Amino acid sequence: MVTLKRFPENPILSPVNTHEWEQEATFNGCPIIDGNTCHMVYRAQSYPQQIGGKTLELSTIGHAISRDRVTFTKRKQLIVPEHDWEKFGCEDPRVTKIGDTYYIFYTALADWPPTPTGITVALATTKNFISIDHKYRITPFNAKAMALFPERINGKYCALLTINPDKPPSSMCVAYFEKLSDMWDAIYWKRWRRSVSTHTIPLLRTTHDHVEVGAPPIQTKYGWLFIYCYIKSYLTSHKFFTIEAALLDNNEPTKVIGRTQEPLLYPETDYEVQGKIPNIVFPSGALIVNNNLGVYYGGADTRICLATCPLDALYRVLLHSN
Repeated sequence: MVTLKRFPENPILSPVNTHEWEQEATFNGCPIIDGNTCHMVYRAQSYPQQIGGKTLELSTIGHAISRDRVTFTKRKQLIVPEHDWEKFGCEDPRVTKIGDTYYIFYTALADWPPTPTGITVALATTKNFISIDHKYRITPFNAKAMALFPERINGKYCALLTINPDKPPSSMCVAYFEKLSDMWDAIYWKRWRRSVSTHTIPLLRTTHDHVEVGAPPIQTKYGWLFIYCYIKSYLTSHKFFTIEAALLDNNEPTKVIGRTQEPLLYPETDYEVQGKIPNIVFPSGALIVNNNLGVYYGGADTRICLATCPLDALYRVLLHSN
């Protein structure tokens, strides 16, 4: 059995009272390293405000930088609602770099209160985290938590996403694209959905539970290391949030080589148990540094935390789980 060890100085990013746009919460961050700089994109929640005649704590996407991957500075708002399909919020970013461009996927809210049909995946691209170059609505159906693989698989671009997260049971799926523009092509997704069962990663143990894509996958010598959220008893009032890991085949990521059978982490500490929504640990980013895995996660939908484990210990569990 292997577990994640919490960083002693958690949380590493918390709300700032003087920043109205991130006054209520800063959570579900996704880091990416470029040279000596670690960029972090994260979900920021504002004080209550009026949007389209509705009162809500608006979610936008923030950005911060770090040299040591734990101390983040120069926080600023990066992605804000501009289109009808994201009018009521931009949530939970995942970032991957392809070529000279960063692809930031996020959850877009078209309705308030949120409805399944109004919760879709969107994409913003940037080359410098200073300005956004393009925005696209990706899925014309209920989906969340999309993440692009950093390398092509069998010559194609590839992504993970969670479909039907708000019409459970959810599924974590793989999508392949001949070209990047296929990602925002409604015709592509119509064809893709006809055979959705062949795209599913079989990690859901029971339809009473829930799975959701966590961190963008990391390529290793054993396969794609995939950190995800597993929620037990999702359809009850006793939801139990956990973080798990799986190894996916390098050439066929719907094939699971191994997976954890016990949680790597579950809510225990004050910053995971108390917050905007209590008792939540939600993984949204991961880095491998010096043979250690660092998982960045949201604590109680309020703050960003970090937990680590030796990579070799995790490999031993994953490679002997079947």
